[in-house]
Amino acid sequence: MTSVKIPLRYKFFASLLGVLSFSVSNAYADDADKTSNLKVSGFLSIVGGRTFSGELPANYAGSPVINGTSCPCYTADWSNAGVYNNSFSLQQESRAGIQASYALTKDFIVTGQVVVRGTDSTPNVQWAYASYKLNNEWEIQVGRKRIPLYFYSDFQDIGVSYPWVSPPPELYGWEVTNYNGASIRYRTSVGDNNLAFTAFGGREKANDSLYEKLNYTGRTDVTWSNILGADAQLERGPLTVRGVYVQADVHVVNALNALDSSAKLEAYGVAANLDLDDWFILSELTQLKRTFTNAGYTVTAPAYTIGVGYRYGSWTPFINYASYKEKSSDLTQYQPQSYKRTSATLRYDIDAKSAVKVQLDKNQDVTNNYGGNVNVFRISYDRLF
Repeated sequence: MTSVKIPLRYKFFASLLGVLSFSVSNAYADDADKTSNLKVSGFLSIVGGRTFSGELPANYAGSPVINGTSCPCYTADWSNAGVYNNSFSLQQESRAGIQASYALTKDFIVTGQVVVRGTDSTPNVQWAYASYKLNNEWEIQVGRKRIPLYFYSDFQDIGVSYPWVSPPPELYGWEVTNYNGASIRYRTSVGDNNLAFTAFGGREKANDSLYEKLNYTGRTDVTWSNILGADAQLERGPLTVRGVYVQADVHVVNALNALDSSAKLEAYGVAANLDLDDWFILSELTQLKRTFTNAGYTVTAPAYTIGVGYRYGSWTPFINYASYKEKSSDLTQYQPQSYKRTSATLRYDIDAKSAVKVQLDKNQDVTNNYGGNVNVFRISYDRLF
């Protein structure tokens, strides 16, 4: 019998339909039994986009092709190798997921989340953990979770939860986004202040990393070990402020390119958001530092984003500026990358659980070595189930 190779985009939509069918059927089941200890929910983002008015300048020093995509091009999703060029595509950022939580007791809950993507139609487990509440303030979680490196890390796949088509890739997107380990969380209130503190640790291995396909040909395996971190968050009226620190030992192996690299990673981050009902401001600043122990050089990568939006009924216009700038201690071993982007987004809320967004981005490749200068058009439909 002759086998037929199914294109990746069709595999994704087949997987997506399976996820949605399961989500919808369980939603009906949950409605039928409100006392059930099982809660099932789902999310969907259909995202399409393309570049226009792009160029590779004469002094462009990067590859004209990134993960099979011809440049000028724009990397919208680093973690999952989502790259746009001048051909409209629904593959680069579309995704669907389903989450289930089961309460074994009122204090002991197990949670799992599976996601399929346009760039990887194989269902992947994003969350698989058990949580136990010691009391009203303390909670322990053990299993697989997102690394809470950024403000939106826990829900960056859920498009209805933020004003952009996707969180700024200048910050959001590394070769590892999850960890297998444990965390402990403390919540309390002091006057008008709500406070939360979390400490966490674990490890993760990304086999055949999608992120590294943006940089290397062949299979690249990435391991983050000895992950340790902590975050603190303060909520007071319209203001939310969060700080985070993460460290890890990073090991990257690519046999085809004779790559065997080890580095010590340190990351700091601060987010400050102000919500004044109609007007709101979102801002976040991070700095990641990699010290390559076997090569003797350091790469520091400060990045930030700041945006302002206005809610007018069901409409939300939002403008944003973001920047990423690497600094290398040895230019003979590593040439840094730098890019900055201005965007304008218009969001329309269909109802409380679904929205349509249109976004225009003007991306500048400052160092002329990664993708070139491009303008980008994207449109998305986001929904919760």
